[in-house]
Amino acid sequence: MGGVSIGRANCEINFPADPRLSDRHALLSTREGKLFLADLGSQSGTFIRQRKDSELLPGDVFLLGHDLFRLTTQSLDQADNPGPAQGTVVWAGPAKLQRGPVTAKLEHLQLTGEVIEEFRLEKPETTLGRTTANLVFKDDPYMSSTHARIVAQPGRFILQDLRSRNGVFRRIGNEIELEDGDEFFLGEHFFQVEIKRVSG
Repeated sequence: MGGVSIGRANCEINFPADPRLSDRHALLSTREGKLFLADLGSQSGTFIRQRKDSELLPGDVFLLGHDLFRLTTQSLDQADNPGPAQGTVVWAGPAKLQRGPVTAKLEHLQLTGEVIEEFRLEKPETTLGRTTANLVFKDDPYMSSTHARIVAQPGRFILQDLRSRNGVFRRIGNEIELEDGDEFFLGEHFFQVEIKRVSG
């Protein structure tokens, strides 16, 4: 696979001292004049800063400050008749959003993916922040006082950045197209994209 790989070892760009990077973590590549970022199945993920309000799908993972979260949903029928208990699934892939009424919860994750605690999303809007929010994470100095909001709409949930200082970062799937000014990070390293068009 062509392009510029980023990781801890055996890449075009190496950060051997970063313990959160996989050996081959992510790949930057160009096709038809466009720039793409792909995660190479890394353990800790690759994250891009959210530019505008966007829908959260079940299984989506996002980062506020140093705190990691994952949205999960189930139909009301499943909530009333839960199946057998299951162990923690690290970085499970997104589930399909159920049609009709759903119940949702937000999982607070360790960086390794294990669930620390869970919060039911029962209100039309749920804010997250360091001091002034429905869900407060006072030990995270990188989170704004009121950092983000999750808005419940019929059959879906919208994640909004409330003009936070450090932004809302979404974990990417296989590959996304990058635009000029995009910001992304992997491991403990932060990158900003600058795209210059070269005239012929």
